[in-house]
Amino acid sequence: MSMTTTPGVFALTGICGVIDAACFLKLGGVFAEIMTGNLMFAAFSLGEGRLAMDFWQFAVPLIAFTFGALVGGYVLRSKRLRTHQRMGFVWTFVLVVFAAALAAFWQVEGTSTQARIVVAVLALAMGLQNALILVHGVPDVATNVMTLTLVRVLSNWSIIGGDNKRWQYRVGSLAIFTAGAAVGAFLSRWGAEFSLIAAALLYALALVWLVRGKAPAAMS
Repeated sequence: MSMTTTPGVFALTGICGVIDAACFLKLGGVFAEIMTGNLMFAAFSLGEGRLAMDFWQFAVPLIAFTFGALVGGYVLRSKRLRTHQRMGFVWTFVLVVFAAALAAFWQVEGTSTQARIVVAVLALAMGLQNALILVHGVPDVATNVMTLTLVRVLSNWSIIGGDNKRWQYRVGSLAIFTAGAAVGAFLSRWGAEFSLIAAALLYALALVWLVRGKAPAAMS
């Protein structure tokens, strides 16, 4: 029986939780993957008159993520690269491994220059990944911001007349993301590098399905 990409995409959900926990708790209170959080914190700094002080703290992940998403978009639209699109997940994996290695070598923490470099590498990876997920994702399996997923679960709940459509995928996303963030927070007690190494190991496993699996639509 052919395998699908679904387990790999679920794994990405957990990986995102692990990475963002490490970044927020140990690498300057920012996110490498949830840009909504960075934008909100930047807005708070602007409103409180601290934007000049905090500018690079939020600009670094935003700029790196933007560049990663642009590269991902180019890969998705390039006729020359069309048959190799999923190799973008391998590139993302390499970047996560590189960030973990830097974090371990530098023993990074806080808002140091080294910490910002690690965050930038991770944000670059997550921008690329999020672009790829637009085409190679699985319906109702969210990998980052869970607000819309939670709304879909609740608004389609059978007790209010909903049909519980694909509830397993939606609830699974919420549970796995939460578990990933909890694991990331736990491992970060000993340093960001431990969370990032765990994320890299999980990514290596996810690649089995992300690169070799078939899209669920193609299986039906």
